[in-house]
Amino acid sequence: LALTGAHALQPPGMFHDGEAVARHGERWLALRVHEGDARLDTARLRVKRVVDEIVDAEGEATGQQVESDATDVVTYLRGPGLHAGNVVRADVEALDEAGPVAHTLRLHGHRYRIETRCKADGKGTAEPGSSLFDCSIDLIDGKRTQSLVRMPATRSEDIADGRMVLGNDASPHILFAGDLDRDGKLDLLFDASDHYNVMRPVLFLSGEAEGDELLHAVAEHRAVGC
Repeated sequence: LALTGAHALQPPGMFHDGEAVARHGERWLALRVHEGDARLDTARLRVKRVVDEIVDAEGEATGQQVESDATDVVTYLRGPGLHAGNVVRADVEALDEAGPVAHTLRLHGHRYRIETRCKADGKGTAEPGSSLFDCSIDLIDGKRTQSLVRMPATRSEDIADGRMVLGNDASPHILFAGDLDRDGKLDLLFDASDHYNVMRPVLFLSGEAEGDELLHAVAEHRAVGC
């Protein structure tokens, strides 16, 4: 993804050393969702050292805890076109709860779709008893389509219903869908991770779209689990 560099995102929570991009005392916009309502509220962040149970030896505290006084925070955001105030959420309907990413989204009376499209990969080598595919998770607006993320997938012959396993047992998914930059069009916060132990939220804004894009990826954050 080609990022603009003018925006940033920082999820709340505990991170390994160096994964937090926010600094203690900085002001960010907290994307808050509560009972269906969404807002961007100014928040002063606290970034403090804590014990990282995964890697720290006794007496060490290399972890980074990111928090604020704001509640119900999905993530913290910064950048042009983002301002404090109410945010309109999209209505999101999952088309297949157990399969690859597939949704219908409605915002300001407009309908979008997100679909996972896969084709056989004749170049790669899959494990015995499995087939390898090249997959794209696409945003569709009428006749316009944009790939949000691409990743390989496998399908085992043992799976009767033919479901795909994306990436390394990954579960890419929508974290937030709505009009964050208030231009009347869909924006997305989407976890584009291709690995079960990696979180990779990406901020896509319609107001930064270029050329034939529906959305432009303006910021991302990568963090490893255990």
